[in-house]
Amino acid sequence: MPRPHLTLHSEAYAASGNLAADGYRKLLGAPSIDLVQTVVREAVQNSCDAALSDGGAEVHFRVRALQPTELQALREIVLADRPLDESAAEPLDAFLSSSAPHVLEICDFGTAGLAGPTRADVAAMEDEPTDFVDFLRNVGSRRNTTHGGGTYGYGKTSLYLASRCSTIVIDSQTTHLGEPRRRVIAAQLGSAFSANDAQGVRRRFTGRHWWGRASGEDEHVDPVEGDDAAELANALGFPARSPEHSGTSIMILDPLFVEEDRERAIDLIEEALLWFFWPRLLEGTPDDRKMHFRIFVDGEERPLPRPEDFPPLDLFARAMKSMRADPPGGDIVRSLRPKRDLGRLSFARGLRAERVAPAGRESSLFPDRSAAIAVMRPVELVVRYFTGTQIADDRFEWAGVFVASDDDTVEEAFAKAEPPAHDDWQYEALSDRAARSIVKIAVDRIRTAALEYANPVSAPAPEGDTAPSLAGVAGLFGRALEGDGEGAGPRRPGPGGGGGGRSGPSVTRPAFVRLELSETGPVGVFELVVRGEGPSLSLHLDPLLVMDGGTASESATATRPTVTRVVDEHGQNLGVDGPVAIGEGRGRFEVSVAMPADCAVTMTARLSSDEAE
Repeated sequence: MPRPHLTLHSEAYAASGNLAADGYRKLLGAPSIDLVQTVVREAVQNSCDAALSDGGAEVHFRVRALQPTELQALREIVLADRPLDESAAEPLDAFLSSSAPHVLEICDFGTAGLAGPTRADVAAMEDEPTDFVDFLRNVGSRRNTTHGGGTYGYGKTSLYLASRCSTIVIDSQTTHLGEPRRRVIAAQLGSAFSANDAQGVRRRFTGRHWWGRASGEDEHVDPVEGDDAAELANALGFPARSPEHSGTSIMILDPLFVEEDRERAIDLIEEALLWFFWPRLLEGTPDDRKMHFRIFVDGEERPLPRPEDFPPLDLFARAMKSMRADPPGGDIVRSLRPKRDLGRLSFARGLRAERVAPAGRESSLFPDRSAAIAVMRPVELVVRYFTGTQIADDRFEWAGVFVASDDDTVEEAFAKAEPPAHDDWQYEALSDRAARSIVKIAVDRIRTAALEYANPVSAPAPEGDTAPSLAGVAGLFGRALEGDGEGAGPRRPGPGGGGGGRSGPSVTRPAFVRLELSETGPVGVFELVVRGEGPSLSLHLDPLLVMDGGTASESATATRPTVTRVVDEHGQNLGVDGPVAIGEGRGRFEVSVAMPADCAVTMTARLSSDEAE
């Protein structure tokens, strides 16, 4: 076992003042999510920002009870010295004398670790990272990760708040000045207090404490480094590391939630990983952005489901897949003054699927029926969900995704709008008028889309008339679409979808996206995509009635469906008298079909060359 024990440094107030630990603890504010989920978000965002560019980061969450030798190393070497403040020392003593000392470890691999200088008063070399001091010393340092997930690092407070004794132990394999370094240090975030120092002088202390190796120059302590650090990390049960397996492990002592309800805590961790980080887990996520999560409970692994197989994330995954396609699906959200793309919005809908664990429990993050838009910055970490209107037919649900533009001005505006917990876009607090306008316009459009996507009304009913309900016809559409497994995203050409092979023009199968209500009755709105280079084209659209799950003959109803409007992706209305001339236009087209109130509608589409006619 490594010797000697670490030295405690309790931060005293400087003559010019300091930030008390009490104030530090309040910097996180009041997050809208559970503390466990806040911890998960903060830790994973840090790992995302620190990921190396060769395959994404891997993050392990380990809930375990310390072995007797590990507890002994913690008690006799790391935390042998106790703070002079009783309110900080007592919970430490209680944990270190516990018969079941539980910890939560968050360990990332394939990341840069806590690199750079270990002292906050030492200037880093040009382009040298300052991760160690930003994480363990400073408060509110501006981020230096372009388009990173975090901003000023206030969320790290949640790691201390999750511990009954407000204490964490850190093991990091990293680099400094181009050389590999192993570092171990412990820290506690207590409360401000007064006490006599080693010389018997009464002093004020901030409540921040570190355990490390005394520097010999002042009261400051540095992390244990080199072979001593590796030996100590091994004694504490941290995962084995080498310079080829860089990253950081954070051990949260006596986590608040484990003994209260251990299984619920595991559920919350699983939920948070899926609910906020599913974009980084999808099969189509680029390798350099992919995240890999593993959960261990006393050494036994708990498999995490794939988002594509986990309702309702399967719908969000489909919407994201459409957005990542070439050409990208969805609609661009724009501002007019100045003209600027703010982001892209994509939707998917489908039959509601049964929820599986950890979804389905009481107070779950996952809704019983999805009707929401997930919003995120280009880093693709979900900030929050804007809840919208449910589809009238309760057998169906929908999901939307908004990703902000990667334009530096736009991305910076959204980053500034996030509170310390990164769980909202609060444009009202922005002093920069241009940034406030960017976020406000986008948020307003997202909220409107969430409310109108399921069953928007295109025109109000005449005054005094009672507008027919869309619920009945929505149910008919539900039956008509039950076999439709691809949702509203891009489709492979079906029968009649012709237009050449892979290199020639092609049209996707029209996808039903929503119902609207006009003065004359319901309107079905479809979407299709025309791709491929080639000559000037015309689009032939043939709407068909659907009754009782099959295509109806024309004699089955007095009214036949009619194409009333075709709009290209630039918002231009095209003529609908006969074949729709699209010329050399390509991309997404939205088709509106007037229909009777007692039927559903489906549609076929094909292309013809104007040169051939």
